[in-house]
Amino acid sequence: HNASEMDIDLRNVDVIVISHGHYDHTGGLLDALKIINKPTAIIIHPDALALKYAIKPKFRLTGVPHTISEIKKHGGRFLVTHDSVFLTDSVATTGEIKRETDFEKTPEYYMLIRGEKVAQDKLLDDQALVINHERGLIVITGCAHAGVVNTIRHAQKIFGRRDVYAVIGGFHLIGASDERIEKTVESLIEINPRIVGPCHCTGDKALKIISDNFAGKFTEVRVGTVLNL
Repeated sequence: HNASEMDIDLRNVDVIVISHGHYDHTGGLLDALKIINKPTAIIIHPDALALKYAIKPKFRLTGVPHTISEIKKHGGRFLVTHDSVFLTDSVATTGEIKRETDFEKTPEYYMLIRGEKVAQDKLLDDQALVINHERGLIVITGCAHAGVVNTIRHAQKIFGRRDVYAVIGGFHLIGASDERIEKTVESLIEINPRIVGPCHCTGDKALKIISDNFAGKFTEVRVGTVLNL
């Protein structure tokens, strides 16, 4: 619907990158594949295909709402990998993101099933897109379950440069502690991106704090927002 409203022709899509295996980031996959109507590469971490669920505040399924066979039937061709994938010389996925900070923890109520084994889902499938722009790195997150600071640091290593032009997407700070928000903001100030555009799962509280700390750099991002970078 949104692509149609913005005159974006999905038939031109060659590659789909799955940020992580949650229903709200994969629910439209079949509809998109039907419109694309051709074999289409889907870059995805192996854990994104696992059965996922949460146990708080109540039991609920959180994983991909389509079967692998359904996705393949409609043209999806899986490229399953832990690693970064270069789409062009200047655009890459992060692949699995190394967790370095001590304040960006994954909630313990996320679970997954690998084979017949139940385990805590540390959301290792979380990944982002990185653009090596002439003005600096552009980091586009889905939910940043790995932590937005971890994500940026990982992106810097992929392209071997530290200057960050923009960070855009979900920062997953909704419901986060004051300490985590504070340390995230402190780290972002140190990283010093020229554009900061949090949205989705960032949460109103964190949005306000980020906005206050990045005057002149904060960009409001909503559905349909177009950024000329």
